[in-house]
Amino acid sequence: MSNLERRYRRLLKVLPRWYRADREEEMVGIFLADRTDELDLEHSWPGWGETGAVLGLGVRTHLAAGAALTSVPAKVLWRGEVVRALGMFGLLLGVFFAGAAVTSLAVAYGNPEWAAEISWWRVLELGPIVAFAALLSGRRTLAKVAALAPVLLAVASLGEYRYLLMWSAFQLPSLVTFVCLCLGFHREAPTPPARRVLWWGGGALLLGVLGGFAPGAGLIAVGLVTVILRVVAFVRGDFVLGRALSLFAVLQLSPLAFLLAGGEVLVLALPIVVLLVLSAVAPVRKPRVS
Repeated sequence: MSNLERRYRRLLKVLPRWYRADREEEMVGIFLADRTDELDLEHSWPGWGETGAVLGLGVRTHLAAGAALTSVPAKVLWRGEVVRALGMFGLLLGVFFAGAAVTSLAVAYGNPEWAAEISWWRVLELGPIVAFAALLSGRRTLAKVAALAPVLLAVASLGEYRYLLMWSAFQLPSLVTFVCLCLGFHREAPTPPARRVLWWGGGALLLGVLGGFAPGAGLIAVGLVTVILRVVAFVRGDFVLGRALSLFAVLQLSPLAFLLAGGEVLVLALPIVVLLVLSAVAPVRKPRVS
């Protein structure tokens, strides 16, 4: 075995074992088809394009949608569905925050004293609305870029130290959402059902707009909905929904912890935090895997 072949096989280890069992020999043969020079075989490395393609394939196979792949183990299908569900829940939370930002900006616009403190970069808070609409219409690249916009608030607030901690706490879920969208909604993944999800997006936006008048109360409402859905998922034995909601509950702890640290709505927020922690650690009915 040449050094180049050994390096290709090492690169292919990013692919799941079940995929390599069927395709590794074929892929290595394709990679080495035109590499016949002895010096090349001993001293060359896989090209950047080949490496990028294999890494992308690794993401698609580890988080398979099932439509474009055959012989996919059930646990791989569920893993991909959990990541996509978590990405959608995180995006809905972002839409909620965007709705609250709309209220905040509208109130500030009507108050000259507050308007003077509003920075232009707060428009980035509206990114999740764009991302949500783009994802439902199949524009996945735009959705991922727009989902990243709120994360930039923490960077933009470096010059406003009084806002840095707050933005970091509230935008941490956005960073996780961005990662889930990038990993889960690859080119072979299904597009979310627009008709069904649109209602959830509208509800999240409306709740955010109303919650903008009392941010703590809005977050408590989101947490309560999460706990209720987590119970429903357990009763129904829905593994994907249950696992995604467990992780989603963890995402909400960061902004709620910030509110608790500031002493806001302590009496109401503390029980929700406890319930979210229980939702995160509560067992999920595991389906049978093949």
